[in-house]
Amino acid sequence: MQPNNLSGSAALEQTEAVEDGTALIGSLTPSGAGNLSPAQKQAVARKIGEDWQRISSAVAELFATGVASNDPRTQQIVHEHYQWLGHFWTPDRASYLRLAEMYVNQPKFRHRIERRKPKGMASYLRDAMTTYAWSRLR
Repeated sequence: MQPNNLSGSAALEQTEAVEDGTALIGSLTPSGAGNLSPAQKQAVARKIGEDWQRISSAVAELFATGVASNDPRTQQIVHEHYQWLGHFWTPDRASYLRLAEMYVNQPKFRHRIERRKPKGMASYLRDAMTTYAWSRLR
């Protein structure tokens, strides 16, 4: 699978970024967001969604090309995922491990992770997050 085949048109990606960001935010307010206008909320949702798409596309490319989940390149992307979660909260080891399992065991999360990405990517991400949590978090 070629990396440029992992995502669709720019317009679809932009729409999905807002949808992903909105779904990921839910009823949470990202750190430092305060009281935002609807347009500002949409901009925050788009940014969070775009960041998620960048991270998930990088994970998909590593997975599709057979890079191990504990490879330093994968672990760097997982570190970016961990930092991205800072929009919402700062997970410790136990909560990051629980999130990793949710990505695989909750159909809603698995679908969002694997939508237009290789099947099995949620398990790969879980394995990479597990390695990261045990080596970097307390």
